[in-house]
Amino acid sequence: MDIIHNKYFRFYFETAMRLQQQYQLLYQNFGGAPAQPGLPQLAALWQCSERNARLQLARMRERGWLAWQAGRGRGHHSTLQLLQSPDQLDWQQLQRMLAQGQLEQAFSRLPPVRQEQLLASMPLHLGASDSGRSLRIPIPHAPLTLDPQQVNSRLEAHLVRQIFDRLCRHDKQGRELRPALAHHWESDAAGRHWRFWLRPGLRFHDGSPLDAETAAASLLRLKRSDNPCHPLYAHLRDIGIDDALSFSCRLTEADYLWPQRLASANASIVPLRRGADFARMPVGSGPFRVELHSPQRLRLAAFEQHYRQRALLDAIELWIIPPPAEQGFHLRLEYGNQRGATMLQSACTYLLLRPGSPRIPDRQRLPLMSFLASPHPVAANADRAPAHGLQPGWAHPRPAAHQPPRLPARTLTLFHYDLPCFPPLAAALAERLSLLGITLDIRCLPRREFFAPAAWSSQADLILCSELLHDDRDFGMFEWLSGCCTLSLGLAETTLARLRAQMHSLQAEPDCAARQDGYRRAGDWLVREGWMLPLSHETLGHDASPQLAGLQLGGNGWTDFAGLWLRG
Repeated sequence: MDIIHNKYFRFYFETAMRLQQQYQLLYQNFGGAPAQPGLPQLAALWQCSERNARLQLARMRERGWLAWQAGRGRGHHSTLQLLQSPDQLDWQQLQRMLAQGQLEQAFSRLPPVRQEQLLASMPLHLGASDSGRSLRIPIPHAPLTLDPQQVNSRLEAHLVRQIFDRLCRHDKQGRELRPALAHHWESDAAGRHWRFWLRPGLRFHDGSPLDAETAAASLLRLKRSDNPCHPLYAHLRDIGIDDALSFSCRLTEADYLWPQRLASANASIVPLRRGADFARMPVGSGPFRVELHSPQRLRLAAFEQHYRQRALLDAIELWIIPPPAEQGFHLRLEYGNQRGATMLQSACTYLLLRPGSPRIPDRQRLPLMSFLASPHPVAANADRAPAHGLQPGWAHPRPAAHQPPRLPARTLTLFHYDLPCFPPLAAALAERLSLLGITLDIRCLPRREFFAPAAWSSQADLILCSELLHDDRDFGMFEWLSGCCTLSLGLAETTLARLRAQMHSLQAEPDCAARQDGYRRAGDWLVREGWMLPLSHETLGHDASPQLAGLQLGGNGWTDFAGLWLRG
């Protein structure tokens, strides 16, 4: 069907383009003023018969491009009035292409300036498609990667969760771990030997089997040194294959968070054989498979053989539309409709000072953080709430009061990436620093550059970061405070080692409440000693039409695509 559809679209598009080119010849010769050409003159212009010229005029009149009245009788001339400029026709054709979801063809025809104009009109075509079985959703930027072990942003992690499956899943309603690809698991008394049993008959999107050997190879990939989250899985000693549907993970140390680690997006199960383009066009086993991935959109089609249940929609199209500067919502299912559910960010947006910066001597770090912390630099509004701790409801001791900092430099440099919440926070910090006679040089990086800090971190004095926990806040806090993220950019080596040692002791704690208490204590000393300054909890949510059902706002601010459906 796709081949037939593409051939039909190509024929329709080429026919429409030929008609538009003929109209352009008319406009070049007669312009917008009334004219009186005869059919012989028009046939000569188009190099066709008078019969074909009459047919073309009729088609153009049906489209509302022109008014044409044939002359009747000797001495009566035909009249022609062109009603549209070629630019107007071209724009209308582009809008029709967007309405039909032909983004790639529309953008390929345009220079960069016109592409920006077309980008601004794309929100008009979001929401339900004509078929009513697919949905167009905007995303604020293209995913940097869809390889599970490489993802480190909430958008990419969410997309990975739609394309791939994991051994376990977190049930946000029951706040507990549930079976997924593995229907059962158990450990020894020491928490160092974990055995998993897979469901029978599991398949990837390409039909290849998902068995114990495949799952084991996928998990062993996590402990490779080139994996960004390697420290979280380095204690995996080896994996033994027990039979075709079960395997055992042997750890070098006790870890009661091991099943939760394997429910994270990074631990998604990938095939044994992966193409060179796997990061862009991956093959998974999740409820959606990647059908198309271009600079303008990502199309996900429902996977008919998903182990749990088929997605309720046939397809989800994610159109890459940068949000307006004031828009902080990362999921807008339709523009201009009612505001849906909202929630406060599960972690916080926070400030770091780069250790070793010559412009902020180490002895001035705590005085500077104390100065910035009091009074709190963030005012409450509809977009954010002031953060007094790493999670909403937490309040850590603020940095102790000191004399105003004495810095050797009159200019400090702050780095952040292109997240809408950062500019107003950077402006508030700049205003506070101006009281010390210090100018803040604010630099916004594309996220691809920001998450490669080796290229810019030596120039930074201050860094704005934002963390959002997934539904499993227990492991989310552990992952964040283990330093496998931008948090490590603001910690001295000895501080990072101290924090990791504290997290290491918590992984051997079987009680969840005790672990939560440990995360809070870690936040206490990180803030009190001036290593990080919580600034705000951003408001997350969605805008959606009442036609859209199945929305469930998760901890990461997104909704599970597989549960979405459209009311008739």
